[in-house]
Amino acid sequence: MISPEVRAGGKYLLRYASTSFSQKLGEGVKGVYLSVDVDCLDPTFAPGVSHIEPGGLSFHDVLNILHNLQADVVAADVVEFNPMDEMTAMVAAKLVRELTAKMSKMKDWCVCVVPSLELNH
Repeated sequence: MISPEVRAGGKYLLRYASTSFSQKLGEGVKGVYLSVDVDCLDPTFAPGVSHIEPGGLSFHDVLNILHNLQADVVAADVVEFNPMDEMTAMVAAKLVRELTAKMSKMKDWCVCVVPSLELNH
């Protein structure tokens, strides 16, 4: 269980990151390649990852950073998750949808989804 003090400290840091870092990230840059590593999320939101991060970010935290990013996202990927875990696969799919929506606001855009998945049956 994450203590309220630790979670509050993380929220403060995240608020700082999403309002300061994200706004500066896009300054003077024509495009940004964004890679979202799903195992940065708390296992409450994404249990199907190779390296769990207790006390990690919430799904809302990641969306907040993405929505506050000022630069145009020209390419992105969502990595490090097990698609066999239904909840984690749903979180990854929602992240792909949000990234696609952000990229679709650009003038010329194209989305190519390439799953890099090898399942042994």
